[in-house]
Amino acid sequence: MTLGELFDEAVARFGDRPVLLGPDVSYVDYAARVNGCAQVLRSRGVGRGEAVAAVLPNSPLLLTLWLAVAKLGAVLVPLNPALRDAELEPLLAHSDAVLVVTDRPGPWRAIGPGELDVTAPAVPDVRIDPEDPVCLLYTSGTTGAPKGCVLTHTSYTAPAPAFVLRLGLDEQDRLLACLPLFHMAGQSFAVSALQAGASIGVVPKFSASGFWDQVARFDATVFRHLGEMLTLVLRSPIEPGKHALRLVYGGGARPEVAHAFTERFGTTVVEGYGMSETNTVLCGDPYDPRPGSMGTPLPPAEVRVDAPAGEVGEIQVRGPGLMKGYHRDPGRTRAAFAQSWLRTGDLGWMDDDAHVHFAARRTDVIRRRGENVDPGEIEEALAEHPDVLLGAVVGVPGELSDEDVAAFVVPLPGVRLAAADVRTWCRTRLASFKVPSHVHVVDRLPMTPTSKINRSLLRAAGAHGRNPRW
Repeated sequence: MTLGELFDEAVARFGDRPVLLGPDVSYVDYAARVNGCAQVLRSRGVGRGEAVAAVLPNSPLLLTLWLAVAKLGAVLVPLNPALRDAELEPLLAHSDAVLVVTDRPGPWRAIGPGELDVTAPAVPDVRIDPEDPVCLLYTSGTTGAPKGCVLTHTSYTAPAPAFVLRLGLDEQDRLLACLPLFHMAGQSFAVSALQAGASIGVVPKFSASGFWDQVARFDATVFRHLGEMLTLVLRSPIEPGKHALRLVYGGGARPEVAHAFTERFGTTVVEGYGMSETNTVLCGDPYDPRPGSMGTPLPPAEVRVDAPAGEVGEIQVRGPGLMKGYHRDPGRTRAAFAQSWLRTGDLGWMDDDAHVHFAARRTDVIRRRGENVDPGEIEEALAEHPDVLLGAVVGVPGELSDEDVAAFVVPLPGVRLAAADVRTWCRTRLASFKVPSHVHVVDRLPMTPTSKINRSLLRAAGAHGRNPRW
């Protein structure tokens, strides 16, 4: 099934129900917007297989544009609008985009987003294969240079039914979508809404202080998180009133954080796993949650760990949801695959019931004094400090060993925190070789648009040995 066919099926099944919230737009009316957008793109010369870039903030228009591009058999290249022109230009050149949708001036052939706000009864008849590319997604670059993942219609439509079934999503659900639609997590969440016939409330970005207002505004029942979002909501002084939020799905929350969120707000937290190259491939069971587990594979995906059960190895994935490869980069593509299995670069272990547990990113493991140090273990110790809001740990070049451990900590608002106190705290909880050699007390951590810690920037700052300004 193509992405356009999935949407058309949703329109036929759920016609008058709202697909967008605030203000509400029905599936039928939204189809006219998608068709109108496709007609405009076609009039500007966009054809099958051609790339259309989008430099837009998170909004319903970005979803409209993606569905319109899909119906033309074209390829969307969604780019982070926070990028500067000098950062955008090489990505646009690499993507071969024939048109850029943006209201930002620049040396590119562009169309303003307002020109796409039209309606039409139908779209041009284009023969599209489910294995045709529909999105060129540049990775967020938390551990290195961005890569362009070529994703097909099947990459999105194949995982959607099992994801919806596992989480129990249906047409009564109202999804709060604050993850950017220029990343896989935001895109797959939107596709799951279309698969279920649910409604979507799109907001420009996540805000811990505004989170419960957003939940109330859309009467949201489901929210997708990543990275440190739940920690920030828990540490926020804002308390919700009565709310309808029944389920939080995502990745990156420590078991104790997920448990605290459930205990405090009465909302089930389900952890999963996925990346730009794989879509969502693992998902826990909201009716049988296992603390610390990312869940079991979502059919038709398969997941394995290249180590015996209970031992840590690399997580590998195969199935129709995978990318076709990296755009114009056959060398990286070959290196990413072990035959038909994608090598994720993540370390984890599988228990006897096929539940997968995350250990660390291979690139994040710190080699110190002949020992492998998991930064996550040190970050857990930092999280227990009563004056620490957030903490992150990376390896930096060391004089006497392979690497030294550098910690970056953000104190709670209004709290003065000394680096020496942080090291003392760690010594009471960790072996000596795990205690950070360098502690940087900062006002904030560098984050990707999906609220993941940008470790590349931390390593660069730590290598210079001084407190950074992001």
